[in-house]
Amino acid sequence: MAYKPARQIKAKHKGYRGKEPFLKTGEMIDWESFLERNFIRLADFDPIVQELYHQPVCIRYMLNGRKYKYYPDFKMVLENNKVLIIEVKPERFFNKPSNILKYEVGRRYCEEMGWNYRVFTETQINPKYLQHNLSLLRHLGTQDIEDEILDHIMEQIANRKEMHLFELRDACEDLKEETFYAAAYQLIYLQEIRTDLINFKISDDSLLQ
Repeated sequence: MAYKPARQIKAKHKGYRGKEPFLKTGEMIDWESFLERNFIRLADFDPIVQELYHQPVCIRYMLNGRKYKYYPDFKMVLENNKVLIIEVKPERFFNKPSNILKYEVGRRYCEEMGWNYRVFTETQINPKYLQHNLSLLRHLGTQDIEDEILDHIMEQIANRKEMHLFELRDACEDLKEETFYAAAYQLIYLQEIRTDLINFKISDDSLLQ
């Protein structure tokens, strides 16, 4: 049965919205702000995140005798089947009283469900160059690459504790330039090759491990 969000997504006159591919499942995930879009990319990059759903539940609560509805932004399912309900909130709105109330409503709901509740802001989602790098990796590092090419690149780095990307390129001079970078970026995206994606933009000077 196809997944349906708890709230129908309606067009906005202001602001931004769209869909972002969640590569692990092939699903297109709705987002209603660039911060939400970036969270989808971050969740997709996290190896322990298996599934992601947008506005998965409607939480009803009472306040001063009035009924309200709260739609958290995301539901994440981890590889150990642990479930997290996620609220994505800009820092400038984080401590707004109405939002603090929603956080408490969300936490109580998750306690009843045996889930966990977390709020993410720019601090966790957009640290330094991470989103710049993820955008590049998702664009160039998700092409179809033959396993033999990926294995060939891994062989060049296997006996080295660390090396720069330009050194790896020199070691793989038999590969066409576009093929090499697509394969190297894919291995970085899959975290088979590691580099600092937060503090530095990916370049030929990137230090690989």
